[in-house]
Amino acid sequence: MGYNVKQSLTSPWIPLALIAKSKNQMNDKITNNLFEFWTLIGKLTNKLTETEYYSTISMSDSDWPNRIFALKESDSVIKELLKLNQEGSIPDLITVDKLNSFKSNKNFELLFWQKNMALNLKSVNVDYKRDKNIQQVKTKSDSVYFAKTASESFGYRVDCDVIFKIATFMENVHLFNYIKDDESLGCGIVFFDSYNNAGLHMIGTHPKGRRQGIGKIMTENLLLEAINNDKNFCVLHASLMGEPIYRKLGFETYGEIEIYKFLKNKGN
Repeated sequence: MGYNVKQSLTSPWIPLALIAKSKNQMNDKITNNLFEFWTLIGKLTNKLTETEYYSTISMSDSDWPNRIFALKESDSVIKELLKLNQEGSIPDLITVDKLNSFKSNKNFELLFWQKNMALNLKSVNVDYKRDKNIQQVKTKSDSVYFAKTASESFGYRVDCDVIFKIATFMENVHLFNYIKDDESLGCGIVFFDSYNNAGLHMIGTHPKGRRQGIGKIMTENLLLEAINNDKNFCVLHASLMGEPIYRKLGFETYGEIEIYKFLKNKGN
């Protein structure tokens, strides 16, 4: 028997333990989409290293995604990661679920956290329309636009060659630019994972395009892509400021991820 997670949170006859289990399962699906997406990027760029206990993407020309993820945490694994990072063999950033021991570890600094959010696409009754300024990324020049817009939006390097490799794969990932008057002002990605869910990633607005509703337009375009491809849920990771915006679109919050940075020259 299947349960609707949102319904379970308001139905008194469903045990609290089952409600918690349903939330945890959805939270896992949201995180899985992100890690599955990064794994694909790592494979497309030949920058992925997978071990039994963690995965890494190490890039010299791009800050994204360039990190450690899919961690099975233990004292021995953390010790190994600290050693490898001191040697310069792995990235400086690590993404983990909120339930972790990193907060109390003096070798790591919490940089920021994001809310894990999801929307049941079967319950969406809004008739989204494709905006005329939304253009799918298909060419190298499109990828240059995307990378530049993303870099300016998020404040870190996004390499156009990485974007181009993702865009030309196209099997289960679609990238879009928001182009107005021959200027790229927004970007966004939708990734379809192996569980038939759609993840929204890198929804950004160039500083020149802010306060024009471009982020909302891009989000609705990505939702339209997910609906047209008959996906089950739409999932994403939102900042504290972004969470209420996505709630207005029907998204619910199920958990958090945290991003930590290795602190150099600290004792183990």
